[in-house]
Amino acid sequence: MRKTRDDLTISEALRDPLIAMVLRADGVKLEDFKQLLETAAGKREPRSTPVGNIIGAIASRTNLPAMPCFG
Repeated sequence: MRKTRDDLTISEALRDPLIAMVLRADGVKLEDFKQLLETAAGKREPRSTPVGNIIGAIASRTNLPAMPCFG
C-alpha cells in the first residue's frame, strides 16, 4: 500500500505514544495540546493538491472562482 501523506492527523497525533510521553515529560495536558493543534490547523493555508492546481488553472483561464461550489 502506498502512503499518500507524511503528516499525522490531529487524532493520530493525540494517540501517538511518543507524543504522549513528551507531553507528560513537559507537563502539557492532552486537551491543551489538542486545542493548540486545532487552532494551528484553523490558521493553516490549504495544502496544494494536483486536483486543486488543475481547478485553479481552469478558474484563472475562465474567470471563475478557484474553489468549486457543490450544492
